[in-house]
Amino acid sequence: MTAEEFYEEGAFLLFKQQFEEALEYLNKALELEPNFVKALHARAAIFLKFDRLDEAERDLLKALEEEPENPRLHYRLGQVYYRKKELEKALESFNTAINLEPLYAAAFMARSQVYRDMGEEELADLDLDKAVSVQRATAQAKKIVDF
Repeated sequence: MTAEEFYEEGAFLLFKQQFEEALEYLNKALELEPNFVKALHARAAIFLKFDRLDEAERDLLKALEEEPENPRLHYRLGQVYYRKKELEKALESFNTAINLEPLYAAAFMARSQVYRDMGEEELADLDLDKAVSVQRATAQAKKIVDF
């Protein structure tokens, strides 16, 4: 099997929440192609699920070396930092995700929580409002396109 095939099987198992099995396939994909960003990202999601935060961080930083403009990698890294209670780093990662993708509702929601934990209630509320308005605009656009 190719790295892509191992990744696809791992991603399918991840979707089915068969995490241990998914991890085996993702590891095989990464043995063949160590800088395979999609596999690094998927494996980081599993590591995050099991609180293996240092391993998740390592995979995401490696993936970001390959795709520094990928907002989803920055978002996921922000989740890792948030779970590690590294709020400044989490804030930086969520900011980067939002700067790269200004309509990233999940990143606004996550940044809102960081602000709240930092005692910045006003900024937290603004981000929460922004997340809702982005979601609403996206839903309206989808109705127009999908009519």
